[in-house]
Amino acid sequence: MSTPSGPVSAFLEQKLLATLNDKKLVLWLDAEGTYTAFVDELRKRLEARRFPVPVLAFRGSFLELMLALENEGTPLDKPLLLVHVPGYNNLPSQQSPSSVRGTPLLELYSSAHLFQQNLVSLVSDAANGRRPLADIEAFVAAPGLSLASADAWLADSGAPAVDTHAESISRLSAPELVNRLTGTDAANLQEVQSALRAHAETLFGTDAEWFKFVPELTEGVIAWILCVEFVHDLRRPPRHPALARLKDLPEKTVQRCQQEAARLRQQQQEQYRTWALGVESWLRDPENTEPKDLGRIDTFQFEALTIYRGAVQALADGDYAQALRWVEAHEASQGFWVRQEVPRQWAWTLVGDAARLGVALQGAPRPLERVTGLEEAVQCYTEAAAPVDLAHRHFEQRHAALYGPLLPELTALDQAFERLRFAWADWANQLARDFARVCHEHGALPPPELRQRNLFDQAVLPLLGQDEKVALFLLDALRFEMALELRDELLGGGVQVDLRARLAELPTVTSVGMNVLAPIERDGRLTPILKDGRFTGFRTRESSVTRPDDRVKAMGTRLAGKDPVHLSLAEVGELSAATLKNKVRRASLVVVHGTEIDQAGESDFGVRIFGSLIRDIAAARHQLELAGVQQFVFTSDHGFLLQRGVRTQQGFGSRGQADRRYVLSDTERTDTGHLCVPLSALHYEAPGFLVFREDTAEYDAGRPPGSFTHGGNSLQERVIPVLHVSRKRAAADTGLRFALECEPASAAMGVQRLKVRVVPARRSGQAPLDFASSQPVDVMMRVADGSDVRMVVKDVVGAEAVVQPTGFRLRPGTGEWAEVYFVLEGAVNDRLPIELALSGDPAMKVSPATTYPVSYVPVARKEPEAREPVAEAAPAPAPVVPPAPPPRTAGGWGETLGDPDAGRVFDHLQQFGSVNEAELVQLLGHPRKARAFAARFDTFRDKLTFDVQVVITADGKRYQRL
Repeated sequence: MSTPSGPVSAFLEQKLLATLNDKKLVLWLDAEGTYTAFVDELRKRLEARRFPVPVLAFRGSFLELMLALENEGTPLDKPLLLVHVPGYNNLPSQQSPSSVRGTPLLELYSSAHLFQQNLVSLVSDAANGRRPLADIEAFVAAPGLSLASADAWLADSGAPAVDTHAESISRLSAPELVNRLTGTDAANLQEVQSALRAHAETLFGTDAEWFKFVPELTEGVIAWILCVEFVHDLRRPPRHPALARLKDLPEKTVQRCQQEAARLRQQQQEQYRTWALGVESWLRDPENTEPKDLGRIDTFQFEALTIYRGAVQALADGDYAQALRWVEAHEASQGFWVRQEVPRQWAWTLVGDAARLGVALQGAPRPLERVTGLEEAVQCYTEAAAPVDLAHRHFEQRHAALYGPLLPELTALDQAFERLRFAWADWANQLARDFARVCHEHGALPPPELRQRNLFDQAVLPLLGQDEKVALFLLDALRFEMALELRDELLGGGVQVDLRARLAELPTVTSVGMNVLAPIERDGRLTPILKDGRFTGFRTRESSVTRPDDRVKAMGTRLAGKDPVHLSLAEVGELSAATLKNKVRRASLVVVHGTEIDQAGESDFGVRIFGSLIRDIAAARHQLELAGVQQFVFTSDHGFLLQRGVRTQQGFGSRGQADRRYVLSDTERTDTGHLCVPLSALHYEAPGFLVFREDTAEYDAGRPPGSFTHGGNSLQERVIPVLHVSRKRAAADTGLRFALECEPASAAMGVQRLKVRVVPARRSGQAPLDFASSQPVDVMMRVADGSDVRMVVKDVVGAEAVVQPTGFRLRPGTGEWAEVYFVLEGAVNDRLPIELALSGDPAMKVSPATTYPVSYVPVARKEPEAREPVAEAAPAPAPVVPPAPPPRTAGGWGETLGDPDAGRVFDHLQQFGSVNEAELVQLLGHPRKARAFAARFDTFRDKLTFDVQVVITADGKRYQRL
C-alpha cells in the first residue's frame, strides 16, 4: 500500500483506517467539500490496489451512488466500506436543504457510522508535537487554509536544519527529551539550550512567558509537565495566575505531559520527589485546595495530604460513601506519595475498611423492620445483615493489626472510628430488638428445617447414604458471616458449595450448641442437664452427651458401618498426608472438632487471627480431600457478638446471678427490654425460663465485659452456617511443592521488615522449575520458640500480595520479592527468632538468620472502655533532654568536606538537629542544589563526627541528627 503525499494527509488516512477497522461501515459527510481531492486520490489508489478499503463517493448523482452501493453488496459481504458525501450535513432536513436526511441515503445514514472532520482540528492534531503551538495557531488562523497547503507547511518542518545539534534535538521523542534534560548537568546544556527549549515548546507547549516565571530550563520543563497534569486533574479552574492558560492546551499535548509525569514518578522517584516539592513550595498556598477540588492523581504531596484528611473528615461526619470514593480513587491511582510513607498506607487501609463498613450500615439500616416470622428473619439476616457483620469484623481485624501511634491524623482517626463503632452498635441493637419482637410474636423455636437439633439427620445423614466419605466440621463460634468468607475461600477448581442457615438452640453457649449437633433429639424434644443454673449437656435414654467423644459416639449410633473417626482441627493440619489417609481409610464419617475461634475470642485477641483460622479450616478441608474424603459439612454451635470499644453492662438481680447474655430463672420475668422464653416453649424437658436482653448489652456476670460474647438471642449469636462442600471429581495431589526464601531487611519507623518469596521446590537431580502458579499460597509467620509473644503482621508490599492476620498470601513462582512489615508484641524485653511456614505444607519452614526485638506489651492488656469518664490526669513525666550537639569542626563542615553546599547543611544539622526538604531548598537556594545534595548524601556520612538518619514524614524527607 502506497503512502499519501503529505504528513497531514497521512495523519487523516490513519485516522480513517482506525475508524473503519472499529466501525466497519463509515459515512463521511464533508459539508464544505474540503476533502474531495483527497478522497479522489484514495479511489485512484484503490483501483491500483494500493489502498485496502473500498471507497464510494457522491459526485452529483445519487442514482450512481445507489447503484454502486448495490454492487458493493451488504456489509457482511464487504466488512469495510467508506462512503464520501461532500456538500451535505447531518442537520434535520427541516433546518437545512443540504441535510443528508432528505436524500436517498437516509437508510445508509441510519446504519453507518458518521464521520466528520474539521480541517483546523485535523491540522492542529497532526502538527502537535512537530511544531510549536504558537506556530500551529498562527497557521490555522491564516486565510486560505487547505489540506494541500497544510501538507506543504508541515512537511517543511522536517527539512534539514543548518545546526546539526538543533536537528538531532528536534527529532527526540518526549521521553528522550526529558531524559536528556534530567540526566545532563545544567552546564553541559548551555550550548544547546535554545534548541532544547524550542523542542520543549513543540512537545509540551512551554513558552517564553513560562520561562520568565521559571527561568532554569530543566526546572521549567519539569514544572510545566507537573503543572499540566495537576491542572487537568483538578475539578475546578486553577487559582494560580501562571496556571490558568494551561487549561486550554490541546488534548495531545496534555496527554504527552501526563505520560511524562507518570513515567518520572515511576522511573526517577527521588528526583521526582524533589522536583514536585520545589514546585509545591510556590503552588500550594495560592491553590488552597479542598478535597472536592482534586481528581484521581496526586501530582503533589499536598494533594495526597488533602485527600487523606478529607477522607478522614468524611468518616467523622458519617459521609461514608464520599470517604469510600476517595479511598477507591486512591487505590486506583496507586498514590506515589502514600507509598513513600508506610504508616500512611496503613491509615488508608483502615479508612477504606471503615468506609466500607459505614456504607454497608447505611445500605441495610433496618433489615428486620417489616419481618413477620423466624424464617423471614433468618433470610433477611443472611442476605442483608450478615454482610454488614462481615465488614465489621474485617474492620476490627485490620484495626487490631495496623492501629498505632505512627498513623497520621491519629486524633481525627480515633474520633472517626469511635463514631463508626457507635453507629454499628446502634444498628446491632436495633437488629436485636427487631428480632426479639419477632420472637415475642412467633416464639423463639423455629420450624424443624431451621432447628440446630435436626441438623445431623437432615444435612449429614443423607450424604452418608451415597457411599462417599463425609467430613463433619464442628467449629466452635464459626458465625454465619465467617462461613461467607470460608465459602469464598473454597470456591473454584470444580468445588461446589451450598451455604444455608439455621438457628442455634438457646442459650447460645457451647454446652448447648455443640451437644445438640449430635442426633440426640427424640420426637423433636431435648432433655437438658442443668447444674448450678447452667447447661452442661443433654441426656438421652442411653447416656449423657456432654463431651466431644459423647457426640461422636451418638453419631455412630446412626451409622451402619465402622464408628466415626474423631480428629481435632489441629490434628488435621499437623498429620502427614500418609498418616491422615490411613486414619480415615475405613471410616465413612470423619468428625472434626475445632475450638480455636472460640478460644481466641474469649482470650480477647481473636480479631487478630480470625481470618487466619478461616484459612486453616480451608487448608484442613484440602488435606482431608487428598486423604479421600469427598463430602464436607461445616457448621457451628453458636455465633458471637464482636463489640470492641462499645461494650456495656447491665445489672440483673444480684451480681453474678446472670450469665453474660442470659439468665436461667425459676419464674417468668416480664422486665421491660427483656425476652422471657419458657424452656417448654423450646421443647426442652425441664422447668424454668430463659431471660435475654432485647439489645446487645451484657449482664453483670461478676467480671468485666469482653469484646467477644455469646449466649444471647441476637442473630449474630443464633444464626449458624450449614456449608456443604463437594467436588464433581476428586482432587489429586499434583506433586507440586514450594519452598520459602527470605532475606532480612532493615527496620522502618519501629516496624520490622522481611523480604520473602515462594518458589517451586527443587527435587534431587532436577533443575529448578521456572513458572508462576495460578493459585496463591498462604504463608504463616510466628515466633519460633512458641512463646507467648505475638506476631502482628501489619502490611505486605508486592505484586498480588495480600496481608493476613498471622501471615500473608503470595503467588508462587513469580520470582518477585514481597516486603513484609511486622512487629512482635509481648510482656518480655528480648530479641527472638521467627519462622515462616506454608499453610498447606507445615513441614516447609524457613527462619531468617537474625532475631527481632519484642515491643513490650503487658499481658493483662484491656481494651479501652467506651463512654467512660476521663481519669484524673497523671503527673507529667520529666522532660526528655536531647543529646548535646557534637563539637563543631574548625572552619565548618564545608571546609572539611570540600563542598560548601553540603557544609551549610551539616552545619545546620549540627546546630539545630534536623532539616526537612522544604528547609533544605531554602537553605541551599535552589531545588537543583537540594537534589545534588541528596544524591551525594551517602558519600559524606563516613566523614562526619555524628550520625544522620533520613526519616520519611508527612512533610517529606527529613534529615535527623542522632
